[in-house]
Amino acid sequence: LKPSCHQARLAQDWPACGRQSRSEAMAKKQSKASKAADSINSRLQLVVKSGKYTLGYKTALKSLRNGKSKLVLIANNCPALRKSEIEYYAMLAKTG
Repeated sequence: LKPSCHQARLAQDWPACGRQSRSEAMAKKQSKASKAADSINSRLQLVVKSGKYTLGYKTALKSLRNGKSKLVLIANNCPALRKSEIEYYAMLAKTG
């Protein structure tokens, strides 16, 4: 059985008609979580480049008490008591 001219032409044009591999399609489609992570990473990179950041528990509490902090990032493995204390100070200072 020979395919008709129309079928043969469709089969030949198929790779050229913009068909993407699965990995290319997945690379173009980013989930909302990965876009948010990219946004956070790029903003964090900008802050580190400017030099206006501090690291550590004690300096975080000092900046919260003085009202100079705008954002506090807490690690996942931070002890619960320490985390609740930082959150309490952040709430009092109205920090995001």
